[in-house]
Amino acid sequence: MSNEDKFREYLKRATADLRQARRRIAELEDTAPEPIAVVGMACRLPGGAETPEDLWRLVSEGIDATTTFPTNRGWNLNTLHHPN
Repeated sequence: MSNEDKFREYLKRATADLRQARRRIAELEDTAPEPIAVVGMACRLPGGAETPEDLWRLVSEGIDATTTFPTNRGWNLNTLHHPN
């Protein structure tokens, strides 16, 4: 099979995949959207910040609240960071 034939077959498959994706997107857009309810939120903030306001204060005052990685979580710290 020549490169041109391979390319033609690839384009046929890609076109078919795109048509299928468009049909699926249309199906998803036509269905009635489900309502979303946020029932709770949580996060861990740096620098001892306990509220979004505390975090905003750190940002607005330019405070560097980053610390070293915790050593008590079983992570291989050598794979988490590369200096370059």
